Amino acid sequence: MRNIVGLLVAVVFLGGVACRQTAESPKKVSITTSSAEARADYLKARDLAENMQTTQARSLLDEAIRRDPNFAMAHLLRAQTATSTNEFFDHVKAAVAAVEKVSDGEQLLIRAQEAYANGDNKVRGECLDKLVAAYPGDERAHWFLGIYHYSLQQHDAAIAELQKATQLAPGYAPAYNILGYALSEAQKDKDAEAAFRKYVELIPNEPNPHDSLAELLMKMGRFSESIESYKKALSLDASFLNAYRGIAANLMYQEKHKEALQQLQKGLDAARNDGERQEMLRAMAVSNADEGRLSAALAMLSKESALAEEQGDKAAMAQVAIARGDLLLDAGKVEEAKTEFAKALELGRQSTIPEGAKKNSELGHHGDLALLAAAKKDFAGAAKEAEVMRAGFEALGDANQMRLAHEVQGIIALRQAKYDEAISQLNQADLHSPYVLYQLAKAYAGKKDTENAKTNFQKAANAYTLPSLGYAMVRRAALKAAGK
Repeated sequence: MRNIVGLLVAVVFLGGVACRQTAESPKKVSITTSSAEARADYLKARDLAENMQTTQARSLLDEAIRRDPNFAMAHLLRAQTATSTNEFFDHVKAAVAAVEKVSDGEQLLIRAQEAYANGDNKVRGECLDKLVAAYPGDERAHWFLGIYHYSLQQHDAAIAELQKATQLAPGYAPAYNILGYALSEAQKDKDAEAAFRKYVELIPNEPNPHDSLAELLMKMGRFSESIESYKKALSLDASFLNAYRGIAANLMYQEKHKEALQQLQKGLDAARNDGERQEMLRAMAVSNADEGRLSAALAMLSKESALAEEQGDKAAMAQVAIARGDLLLDAGKVEEAKTEFAKALELGRQSTIPEGAKKNSELGHHGDLALLAAAKKDFAGAAKEAEVMRAGFEALGDANQMRLAHEVQGIIALRQAKYDEAISQLNQADLHSPYVLYQLAKAYAGKKDTENAKTNFQKAANAYTLPSLGYAMVRRAALKAAGK
């Protein structure tokens, strides 16, 4: 239901001049490196990473960094393509260490990523606004700012920036990808489909455009078409793991869980590193949870945690412990959930993530404590813990964190049958989340508002997003409540 560290859904770094301490173009951000060979490797890796070919990008970036150990942009992109949280933060630190030796535009990108790693979206946004102001003619600058707005669910702003990127460079394919997602979340599915089909048209031999289109088709309930588009992605790259996840999701939504797990096993077999194996194990946990097989879901999460432990990645282990706690709490196993949440807190403290990220994690833990208290009907204790979380997140000024705070407060109110308060809080939470929509529907049902209850039960049941544990915990109940 939340991550200690959330990696961006897309990667972006800007192109330009090829040597150290060069003057910046008035339109593009320069790339500072002492090695022309390193720059060539970087540019190839950037093209791959922008279209989600991260495994291929990593080897090129490692070579670029070998040629120029102080290549800040290569370190920054290597962080974005990391397979573990430790690797992510190590490369962010390396980029920050070189920040005084690069161009102004690169400095803004590095500071934006540093802020992101610390969970400071305010500073991140300020850096990206400055970047676009300084380089209004650079399509990637607008793309990066568009991704920032998208991540905060600021759909109109995201769409505006991404459309500007396509106007500046009509052939810049990755802009159509994020534009499609932003339009979809703005409930403009027809326009989203047009954006994704343009993405396919521009680079038909890359797997990601077919994968992105398939995800939208799944969301629209067009399962057969979605599966065919995912299969097209796999025909272009048999190791493109998102497509295995997508096919499995389509099968799961058709109540074909056995076939879904078989697809995910194919993905696990095709995985090329522990990070990809962890991704597939998490997807297997979700499929099992959706089928109501709690023990099997927990077992998959334990395997995921074991891989993270082998890497010494305590931050990833903490995320798994939170997931296990969420599942156990949803199943009414309050004391077992409490143990997992406590474990997550301690692992987060022991991890090498920045102090800002640790602070966010600890504030999130107060939300866990609030939900545990509410489950035991200790509503005074729940309110106290929830307020610590809310006040902390409010001080940080992060919209996504505040949505999580409203979600927790809404669930507490729902457990007390304070339906109006629950509705008010949940309407300020993440309304793209099927889990939140289900809680909102329950609040309307408690208030005897049948029409709004049914509408939100149906939205939760038929969200058809890429599956998450939160969705898996409520989908079947939502289907039943919606009369399906």
